Amino acid sequence: MESYNVARLRKVTKNNRPIPDNKHLWAAVAVIYNPCLNAILIGKRTENPTDPWSGDAAFPGGRFNPSKDNDLVETAIREAREEVGLDLIRDADLLGVLDFFSPSNAPNISVAPVIFSLRDCNPKLTINKTELSKVFWLRIDDITKHVNINVNIKGFPRPAIIMEDVIIWGMTYRILRRLLKEAFSINLPKDPRDID
Repeated sequence: MESYNVARLRKVTKNNRPIPDNKHLWAAVAVIYNPCLNAILIGKRTENPTDPWSGDAAFPGGRFNPSKDNDLVETAIREAREEVGLDLIRDADLLGVLDFFSPSNAPNISVAPVIFSLRDCNPKLTINKTELSKVFWLRIDDITKHVNINVNIKGFPRPAIIMEDVIIWGMTYRILRRLLKEAFSINLPKDPRDID
């Protein structure tokens, strides 16, 4: 039987498998929920001067590749395998997809957050250091303790979740905010790009 929290997550998602068109840039992220820890997997992107998201907090994810992916769910699955070594087909249940987001520095990219719940609560993670410098489980019950309303990021005050050397802000924060609000009734401060 599905746990209460997994059922709540499933309820706020759509069960479609979005298929990109050729008119737009598309990407997907895997939002991986661990029901035993009541936590979500977060990574810190490896420092790279050619990466516009270098050093940022992120979910495993990346661009849709039409030669490898049939849809955006497959993009999220492929990226999770490449970045953290998880086989989400084998190791998790697909709960659904949230509405699209766009990063503020790349508004031409539509990103599908694809939500998964792990079957094994202690998965072996193999971090691709080219992509991520570290990963950790962000416990949902602890998130509000780590929220700061006015963090100066790239010259602007923004809300963020600060966990040691990881600052969760921008699109990753906005995805978490929507998921926490809709599934767990946890209200984080609004990001300037939030429309609710």
